[in-house]
Amino acid sequence: MPVLPYVLEKPLPVPGFKVGSASCGVKSADLKGKRQDVTLIVADVPAQAAAVFTQNAFRAACVDLGEKTVREHATDIRAIIANAGNANAGVGEMERVWSQQLIDLGADAAGVESHQVLSASTGVIGEPFPIERIQDAIGEASTSLSEDNWMQAAEAIRTTDTFAKYASRQFEVFEQNISGKTYTITGVSKGSGMIHPNMATMLGFIATDAPIRTEILQDILSKVADVSFNSISVDGDTSTNDTVYLLSSGLGLGDTELEDTSAFEQALTEVAIELAQLIVRDGEGVTKFISIEVSGAESEKQARDLGRTIAVSPLVKTAFAGSDANWGRIIMAIGNSGSFIQSDKVSIKADDVLILKDGNLHPDYTDARGMAVFAKQEFTLAVDIGLGDASATVWTGDLTHDYISINAEYRS
Repeated sequence: MPVLPYVLEKPLPVPGFKVGSASCGVKSADLKGKRQDVTLIVADVPAQAAAVFTQNAFRAACVDLGEKTVREHATDIRAIIANAGNANAGVGEMERVWSQQLIDLGADAAGVESHQVLSASTGVIGEPFPIERIQDAIGEASTSLSEDNWMQAAEAIRTTDTFAKYASRQFEVFEQNISGKTYTITGVSKGSGMIHPNMATMLGFIATDAPIRTEILQDILSKVADVSFNSISVDGDTSTNDTVYLLSSGLGLGDTELEDTSAFEQALTEVAIELAQLIVRDGEGVTKFISIEVSGAESEKQARDLGRTIAVSPLVKTAFAGSDANWGRIIMAIGNSGSFIQSDKVSIKADDVLILKDGNLHPDYTDARGMAVFAKQEFTLAVDIGLGDASATVWTGDLTHDYISINAEYRS
């Protein structure tokens, strides 16, 4: 069961974009017609693009092709095509051929040129890519194109996800020529396992009509990725296919470029954090959602790295699963972070329960109080290392028997 205590609001349409999906039976021919597994996002006008990609050294061909396309044609992107069920990774020479064929199919379906198309794939690694099945059914995606289909797009990129992930925000600007205009940001993402990104999320596609050129979009997306998608962990594994694309239709729609992008950056950060947190909440086998807040660091990077070390520790995560406030495992993980630590300056709290103060067990702490916090479905673990003023937050879940079951049967 996902840790999802609220109902997602319907994603908002974004001026300048239409979305469609198709059921191609990508993972298995038996699934054709039973679930959507190909997404097509089409820009009505040439869109400005930005992207962040996996740092996995065995990355998929779609990542390499996407990076090249963004580098060479970032001001002229018209479509994204993505499939679920097969990662098209680890399959040798044909991987690049199939990736290019997927791009060509997306271009035909969108009525644009291949160099204007970005692609992404997710699913099983090391399986032959069923390009013929996609070719046979891609027409469904083009005929279903609509500005209101963002929810369907989120459904079509799911693998082991138990629910579709999407988020929207709107913000108003007060600048000459566009004063009082409201702009929209809508994003979809997928991810449940193999989640410990070193760039972005597993897959994420975000669109906006805010008029911002690609250079600025890229700077903002890179910053936003660090405080959102790079701040989550389910199991400590970074995928071969992780990709986030951000497209803006605003300049192509004729709006004047934004001079002050602060409101846009704030709204994009909110969308990205919500999408990232939804991935953790839907982590494979996850029953708890834990915020790890690290403060007192010498740099934000130190704080984030330390938080990620705690978040990825199997011993810490199984303690979360067992509602066991085993603070010894937490200090073990802190000591294993590779950061300079002075143990007599470290303090640890679980929600409002102070466990460790300046390296010493707090005299008022009892296991009963700690266990009560660890038994919650959601709680915050706060670590202050007492070395500086920098901080960062990382979100993670517990590690349960269900995670093993899901991944032991992933290819079956």
